[in-house]
Amino acid sequence: MKHDMHYRQPFWKLALGGILAGAALYFFPFLIPTLALLFLTGLMFRMILGSGHRHRHQMRHAFAARWQNMTEEQRQAMRMRSNGRGCGPMHRSNEHPSRPNI
Repeated sequence: MKHDMHYRQPFWKLALGGILAGAALYFFPFLIPTLALLFLTGLMFRMILGSGHRHRHQMRHAFAARWQNMTEEQRQAMRMRSNGRGCGPMHRSNEHPSRPNI
């Protein structure tokens, strides 16, 4: 029987992987439920808390690219529109003396 399928992995490597996986399941039966519990816990935390870090990182790069493409007049208009609503030391102004400038 001849076929056109060309396997990239030799069969003995796949068989050895199956034997090792079976041995791990046999000798460490607590390992799979523990890993599944850790995986599900991490998944639930990501669902509840969201993946905000990646989203903020992408938004920062998108805004930086947009800022670089602006002319100086557009940048000044953006600064006037934001009117100190941003966060960080570059957005704080001395207009609000009651607010500490930390």
